[in-house]
Amino acid sequence: MLNSNILITGASGYIGSCVYFFLKEKYKLHVVDKNKNHYFKVNQCDLLNKDKLNNLLSRLKPKLIIHLAAQSLVDETINKKKYYKNNVLATKNLIELMKKNSINNIIFSSTAAVYKFKNKPLIESDKINPKSTYALTKHLCEKMLLKSKLNVVILRFFNVCSALKNPKLIGEFHNPETHLIPTATYKNIFKKKIYLYGDNYLTNDGTCIRDYVHISDICGALDKSIKYMNNKIKINQIINIGGSNKLTNLQIIRKIETITKIKSNFIVVKKRPGDVATLSCSIKKAKKILKWKPNKSNINIIIKDELRWIKNLIATNKKRTFKSYLAK
Repeated sequence: MLNSNILITGASGYIGSCVYFFLKEKYKLHVVDKNKNHYFKVNQCDLLNKDKLNNLLSRLKPKLIIHLAAQSLVDETINKKKYYKNNVLATKNLIELMKKNSINNIIFSSTAAVYKFKNKPLIESDKINPKSTYALTKHLCEKMLLKSKLNVVILRFFNVCSALKNPKLIGEFHNPETHLIPTATYKNIFKKKIYLYGDNYLTNDGTCIRDYVHISDICGALDKSIKYMNNKIKINQIINIGGSNKLTNLQIIRKIETITKIKSNFIVVKKRPGDVATLSCSIKKAKKILKWKPNKSNINIIIKDELRWIKNLIATNKKRTFKSYLAK
């Protein structure tokens, strides 16, 4: 059984930390990251260090790897070599050493950003056209995995957001924070200026439409993927994981206002390169293959859980300036 021994890469990140707490009572978990974690002890290892990674895999002997480690900030000012090293080369090393250590099963976190723009919900067979270096490297990783002869489940995550409430309150705290929901929620309660990138897209209010999925539902999808892999002999699956909601940026801001009862201070600035009008997905395949559906991806739950997380951060980190939330 795969659930006897699972290793999570990138365990110190937002998704990795939430996944650890969500799954730790169900499975025997090993957690790996090149960075320390404030919540639990990790096996510190950079996936670019093949000798250390090999020693780790041979010692821990996992049956399944959940591969979350990546250079994930979408920022074209970052040296492109960092994306290729931390995403493509790291994944190549992992595949090679999995085979060497007879580890045959992997769940890979990919991204909605690999798809070519389409004004309708995306399905897994739609055309690929990654615009950012991040998306391109994720797609290259997908191709390597599908050719690897390993048992592979690739989950293409749409906009992951909010905070895990149980068994531990934990959420996003990137530096800089670039995601709309945490920045707009924080700035709303402190009456800081919120930036909306463009208001002339072909949507009902001119702002971008996105599909938001609660982090708890992401953890649930990974849990369902483990169960699915337990019951299969040979697997090569690509599956969309989204919230099945289509919300504009302006609707998000208005919903935050409704929940906090504080009027937001926002201004419209020019569009960002690469932003598309609509990015949403069909989750029919996830429902059919994984028997998964989102339970927490209602926008009211998303905002309320995000608000709870931010208030907790403020209460427990009084000396922090929260500069990351004040970035554009």
